[in-house]
Amino acid sequence: MAQRVSRRAFLSASSTAAAVVATGGLGRRAAGASANEKLGLALIGCGGQGTHDAQSMLDAGAGTVELLAVADPDANHANDFVKEVSAKGQKPQIYEDFRKLLERKDIDIVVAGTPDHWHAIATILACQAGKDVYVEKPCSHNIKEGRAMVAAARKYQRIVQVGQQQRSDPHFREAMEYLLKKKPLGRISRTLTINYDNETPGGIGNPPDQDAPPKGVNYDLWLGPAPKRKFNPNRFHHRFRWFYDYAGGKVCDWNVHLQDIVHWGMDVIGPLAVMASGGKQVLRDNSETPDLLDVVYEYMGKDGPFTQLYTMTKVYQRGRYPAGYGTEFFGTDGSLFIDRGGWQVTPQIDQEEVDDPGQQGKKKKIDRPRTPAVKKTGSDHVTTHAKNFLDCVRSRKYQDLHCDIEVGHRTATACHLGNISQRLGNKKIYWDAAKEIITLQDGTPDAAANVWLTREYRKGFELPEV
Repeated sequence: MAQRVSRRAFLSASSTAAAVVATGGLGRRAAGASANEKLGLALIGCGGQGTHDAQSMLDAGAGTVELLAVADPDANHANDFVKEVSAKGQKPQIYEDFRKLLERKDIDIVVAGTPDHWHAIATILACQAGKDVYVEKPCSHNIKEGRAMVAAARKYQRIVQVGQQQRSDPHFREAMEYLLKKKPLGRISRTLTINYDNETPGGIGNPPDQDAPPKGVNYDLWLGPAPKRKFNPNRFHHRFRWFYDYAGGKVCDWNVHLQDIVHWGMDVIGPLAVMASGGKQVLRDNSETPDLLDVVYEYMGKDGPFTQLYTMTKVYQRGRYPAGYGTEFFGTDGSLFIDRGGWQVTPQIDQEEVDDPGQQGKKKKIDRPRTPAVKKTGSDHVTTHAKNFLDCVRSRKYQDLHCDIEVGHRTATACHLGNISQRLGNKKIYWDAAKEIITLQDGTPDAAANVWLTREYRKGFELPEV
């Protein structure tokens, strides 16, 4: 079996590489900044999550972060957000094309809140322009993009945080420290991540293509690196993630959060093998990504091999899981379940025969938990994640980021591999994490599978060279 390489080892290697002096413009934050020095903020992508992230930056850096610019190919989104923040004293300039925004010297940090297919290009260009970047999850549209983003962050000495904010939620940090340091579950051989939802019967529907996009939308710019297509309302705001041109479906949208907790709690960077089952089976809408999907991941952990199962549905109810999502670790001595509402440890209960003091000469059975039961509440804290990013922007210590681009890339890679297996006809694939290639079982490159590691970029919107 392939040798296990821990997440800490990869971050250490990345730290050594970062010591090389960058060749491009480092911007005005190449050195550390004081806590009170103002940072100029720009937002790329004024949809729901992007605006939420930008607001979190303003809240986390109250009085020390100023929103100077926003960019969006949809003027309606940009205008609505500027109106919202203007009421709070922010007066950003609006750009249609974010590449113009990056030319400004007074912008220090950029939030990349675009659809997934723009994440890599926006992040790399921002790094080359000397900006630090907070990029939404999943960090990339494909695996090659993610590695290019890591390379750009290190080459240009940029702070790049991925918006997997659970890494900064206090109860997630508490639970993972408990799991890693106290090891309460014994030998963990199985982890589970779930997304249960029911969109029957119609899913997102089947709206027809339109001859023109809505007024105020530069649709060619919105498409960017993706293939040229007629405008369809489902292949646009909010629902773009159910089409492979722009995103990776539920496994990349939601499981990227959940799988990340598996990587964290088990201290791993990637699977050894991946096999999916499922596809588009029930919903009769025009989406492309699966409505039923199970992905079995084989990992090598510190204590030996373990299996991770991601199970997703859009077509039946959530069952016993109150929120319909979460991450669970199963060990010989108990299990730990965690979601954004809290975490709990359920111990393995053994029965033991002891003398019954009330019945001389007789025995009774008592329960002996192998580990203490735990039940704690929690909540989602995007602002805490933003604060961690701003602290690292000022200190220039990317190693202190709660979700550095290397970490985000490794988690996104596992999710992309689930899609690749499914799109290859639910074929079992093998992953070489050091070389970042898919192999056959004997370790030779799998040429048919490796074509899925990247995409064909539309002319004029190619991935920048790093």
